[in-house]
Amino acid sequence: MTSVTGATKVDVSQEPGKWYPQRSDLRYAFISTIEVTDAESGKQITSATSSLSRYGCHVKTTTPLLPGASVKLTIQYQDTTFQCGGKVVYAIGGEGMGVHFEKVGIAQRVILKEWLVQAGTEELAYRLRKSSKKIPLSKNGTIVLIACVVGLAAIIAGVWLGVLL
Repeated sequence: MTSVTGATKVDVSQEPGKWYPQRSDLRYAFISTIEVTDAESGKQITSATSSLSRYGCHVKTTTPLLPGASVKLTIQYQDTTFQCGGKVVYAIGGEGMGVHFEKVGIAQRVILKEWLVQAGTEELAYRLRKSSKKIPLSKNGTIVLIACVVGLAAIIAGVWLGVLL
């Protein structure tokens, strides 16, 4: 049986795809290249992320490491590299694993914050475009909508900057 802090013990190998951990923060869709290195064995997995939060990410892989494994992470996105330690918190056979970030330096926090602001802004813009298709907008309505997106992005950036730094 494997366990995750604050979660019921679950045998991941017997229930693949049926168990998901409690999420500690809002996740954003975020596709990037990631290299995960098991600290004990040195095994490397090069794959892609599917979601990102302030505290961790989901790594798509058919061969996840076991929960509890200490790892070193390198995430590459748009010519920027984020590196930190981490711990595997869940593994879903055939789907991937969740990794909690650990030992995140200040410079790395800034990179993470920038990525999250970008991902949050893109998601908000997508939702607003999707909802605006239902309500026809005049030119002035479009300007107000854009101003709202920019304002919310600035608020999000300010909150994360205050929390992360």
